[in-house]
Amino acid sequence: MNGEMQSLLQAYYMRAFPAKWDVEVRDVVNITTGWESEMYSFDVEYGRPEERRHERLILRIYPGDDAEAKSAREFYGMRQLHKAGYPVPQVLILESENSPFGQPFVIMERIEGQELASLMFGAPKERQQKLLTLFCELFVRLHRLDWRPLACHVTCGDMDDPYAPVDRELNRWRAYLDRFRSSAFLEVLEWLESRREQVPCLRPSPVHWDYHPGNVLLRDDGSGVVIDWTQLDISDPRFDLAWTLVLISSYRGPEWRERILREYERLAEAPVQQIEYFEAAACFKRLGSVVVSLLHGPEKMGMRPEAQARIRQDMEAFKRVYGLLLERTDIRLPEVQGLLASLS
Repeated sequence: MNGEMQSLLQAYYMRAFPAKWDVEVRDVVNITTGWESEMYSFDVEYGRPEERRHERLILRIYPGDDAEAKSAREFYGMRQLHKAGYPVPQVLILESENSPFGQPFVIMERIEGQELASLMFGAPKERQQKLLTLFCELFVRLHRLDWRPLACHVTCGDMDDPYAPVDRELNRWRAYLDRFRSSAFLEVLEWLESRREQVPCLRPSPVHWDYHPGNVLLRDDGSGVVIDWTQLDISDPRFDLAWTLVLISSYRGPEWRERILREYERLAEAPVQQIEYFEAAACFKRLGSVVVSLLHGPEKMGMRPEAQARIRQDMEAFKRVYGLLLERTDIRLPEVQGLLASLS
């Protein structure tokens, strides 16, 4: 398979970069680990024998019903973030119409570094705190960026309206429930809608929507680079923070929720208001995507087919998300609870 992939990449790269002389693509390796996309690392050499140049790159192929929109959002969003000085890989090319792989893809810079997740959770106390601070510094820095240069790359609506971010998410989630004819989460959605006036957005920002230590790479010099921007958007930063708190606490325990929130607030120099509302929203989104994927197929959520097996493996974490949703809203969801129990 890698030999075929290497041949396709070689032919494409030569067409895409005709000015690069004597191109050789080699060392193609499948490094897919996540739910959403198929990823390969590869090297490119080009140039005359006396001055060969070397590039270390990533190929990211996007599956699912919204692959074209997702690939464009990541490519143009990362390009704008890089321009703003935020630490992301540099993107080189987006291909959607003439993909030799039958799906849209992006080629980008390969960052040499280790996932923060493999370093932070098992580190000694002092080292762990430094890595946690780096993790939260990058998060706060993202939320302080000017959102306006990104507005042309995402559908953000009227950001002068303080309720626009929450209304947009609620409307989007209601459309999903209608699309899949699902009433399992309707009571939670109504709970969120009934309280939206309590959570006006004071300052919209760019949001990652899947910020966790596995999406931060630590370079040898100690700097961090943030990857995986398929869900980049402009919204209330509390949505972003709450997703991170729910995700990490479901796998690592509630103490990590407290540590991350405290460090984020310390670096932001302000308390985060009404975070419990946004945690309920994050639980709703997390469980909703899981249920839709299990019942209708992961492709409907823009995931790889293999994601369904990963979801089943992580069932204990999803049970903890359901427990937090119950704690935040006092709403029981018998259909969801039964589905999670049946797959344990």
